[in-house]
Amino acid sequence: MYLNLLEAMKTEKVTFAQMGELLDCRYQTVSDTVNGVTKKGFYFDDASKIHKVFFPKYDMEYLFKRQ
Repeated sequence: MYLNLLEAMKTEKVTFAQMGELLDCRYQTVSDTVNGVTKKGFYFDDASKIHKVFFPKYDMEYLFKRQ
């Protein structure tokens, strides 16, 4: 589960649908990954895109720390 990413999403008002559109996948896929339903987590390229587009002012390591 990416708790820091969830908090940043709330703060910046970014939705799973927006992230899904960026990554060219369903919002449910993004939701499952962020909430820890899937074990694989984000691939580096996808995490980089999310960071660059939605959260450039956040530290990437902080955002994608799994808990």
